[in-house]
Amino acid sequence: MSTKSKVLRKKRSGKRVSLYGVLKANEGIKKEISVAADELNSVNDVLKQGQTSVSVIKQALKKNEDAENIVAKAAEDLKRVNIKLSNEIAMRIGIESELDDAKTDLAAVRDDLVQAQVTEKEARQRALTDKLTGLPNRTSFDQALAHGLVQAKRHGWALAVLFIDVDKFKNINDAHGHDVGDQVLLTVANRLRAFVRDGDMVSRWGGDEFVCLLLEIKQQDDVVKLAKQLVECVAEAFILNTQTLHIHISIGIALAPQDGKTADTLLKCADTAMYRAKASAQQVALFDQP
Repeated sequence: MSTKSKVLRKKRSGKRVSLYGVLKANEGIKKEISVAADELNSVNDVLKQGQTSVSVIKQALKKNEDAENIVAKAAEDLKRVNIKLSNEIAMRIGIESELDDAKTDLAAVRDDLVQAQVTEKEARQRALTDKLTGLPNRTSFDQALAHGLVQAKRHGWALAVLFIDVDKFKNINDAHGHDVGDQVLLTVANRLRAFVRDGDMVSRWGGDEFVCLLLEIKQQDDVVKLAKQLVECVAEAFILNTQTLHIHISIGIALAPQDGKTADTLLKCADTAMYRAKASAQQVALFDQP
């Protein structure tokens, strides 16, 4: 419990005790006034009698004086009670104001916390995402590959790493400018992302290079078939500002565990296979392919 909450609880407790005392004092004053009223009634009854001795009149006058004193004292007591009651009301208003302030502070803290969580999430997302394409970046891919290798070893799965390079991308930049080059990379990213399965990952490795992680591979031929389909998908005509461009990619494939059991080994093998693919008519090559 916070210090402020303890102070408010203490104040509320004090308020209940004080109000109880004020109400009890008020009840006492009412009883005193009631007694005075009875005395005055008895005096009036005596004075209404036609023949009354001097001693009885003196007693009646004494009772009247006592009753007046009681009323005067009750008036003073009531005045003090009203002052206490006013103080208690003021204290209650103050406590309620503090409670409202505390609620406002808590709401502000909650809003700050939510904003901090959003900011942290956005920062984390930016740290793991390629700015241009929106694909996972190299850091994100490294994490996914490391996790995939652990799962593959645990469950006896095979997985594949595809290293993808856009052919003659420098020529595109030189001929059409970097804005068109960025659009080409974005188009390649979107086509690759739309083609792979859920659970697999396409990442921009850097520059004009992409990598793809395929999990739970059953047959080597399935990976080769998918890579060839990716080549065909990316090669579809790309129209930008009335210009028709044809994009070509080369893909090198490394398989785990046969080509390597670590992330670094698989990436190096896939990169080596990618350069071999550039010399191939199919534009796809396996690392262990003769």
